[in-house]
Amino acid sequence: MKVGSTGRRTYETRSAAAGRAASQPQARKRRRAQQVRRVTEQWNRLESTLTGWVQWPQVTWPGWEFRPQIPGYSGLTPAKLVSLALLVAVITLFVWFADNDSFFVYQENVEFSGMHFLTSEELYALSDVETWSILWLEPEGIRSDVLAHPYVADAQITIHWPAKVQVTVTEVTPVAIWATEGADYWVLADGRALPIRPDSITPALRLVDPQREARMPGSVERIWPGLLTAAQRLQQELALDEFWYNSTTGLNFGLPQTKTWVYWGDGTQFEAKQFALQTAEAEIWANQDEARTLSLIAPNRPFFREYPAHGNQP
Repeated sequence: MKVGSTGRRTYETRSAAAGRAASQPQARKRRRAQQVRRVTEQWNRLESTLTGWVQWPQVTWPGWEFRPQIPGYSGLTPAKLVSLALLVAVITLFVWFADNDSFFVYQENVEFSGMHFLTSEELYALSDVETWSILWLEPEGIRSDVLAHPYVADAQITIHWPAKVQVTVTEVTPVAIWATEGADYWVLADGRALPIRPDSITPALRLVDPQREARMPGSVERIWPGLLTAAQRLQQELALDEFWYNSTTGLNFGLPQTKTWVYWGDGTQFEAKQFALQTAEAEIWANQDEARTLSLIAPNRPFFREYPAHGNQP
C-alpha cells in the first residue's frame, strides 16, 4: 500500500497484482536478491572510493587472473566504519564551528583590564581579533600585537569559549620626567622617552635639558641610560629631585642647603666622583654661603671656582 498527499487531497493507490506478487515466496526471494545486489554494488563503489584514486592493473592469463591488492588493506570492517563516521563527524563539527557566527570575535567580546591611562579602543585596534573565529586565535599572537603599543609593558591573554578574549595589561612605569623646550616626556627605566599621558602619574625625578642634548642618536626618543642611572643614584643619596644637563658640564645640580653648584659630568666613574664630593664636603660646609662651582668632571682633579653672583643656576 502506498499513501501520498497533494495539498489537502489524499489519495491511496493499491495494485492487486503487486500485492499478490509480493505474497508469493519466489517473488519475495527475487526482490530480496535484487536488494542485496544493489547494496553490494553501493558497498563496492564506496570501498573503491575509500581505497584511493590509484587503480591497480589487472593481470590476466589463460585460465587465471590476478589483481594486486593494496598492502595492509583488508576491506571495510565495523571498526573502520566507526573511524570513518568519527572523521566525518569531526569534519562536520569543524565546518560548523568555522561558519557559526557565535564563534566569531567582535569588540564586545574582548575585555581589557589593568589600565589607568590607556583605553580599550586603542588596544583593541592593535589586537587584530576583529571578525576572527575563536578557532584561529592564538594567545601569543594577540599578546605580540598588544605589546607593540609603546605604553604596554606586558600583557596576559586568556581565550574562553565560545568567543571571549580577556586581555590583562601592565602599563609602562615612568621613572623620570625629561623637560625640554619643546615638550616634557616620560623616561622609562631603559632611557626610552614617551610623550606624557594626561591625568597620569608624575615621577618625582626631573631632568631639565632645554636643548635635548641628553638625547641618544637614533629614530627612537631615548636619553643616555648612564645619565639616568647616575641621576637616580644621586636622587637617593642627596634627596634631590631635579637635575640639569648640557653637553659641556653634563649633569649639574645645586647641592642642597648650600650655594655650591656641582658639575657632575656624564654617568661614568660614579664612585670616584662620589668620593671626590665627600672629600670636598668639609670645605663646602665651612663656607656654605659662598657661591661657587665644584667640578667633578675629572674626579681625580676636582676643583672649586667662585662666582659671587652665580646663584642656583646651571
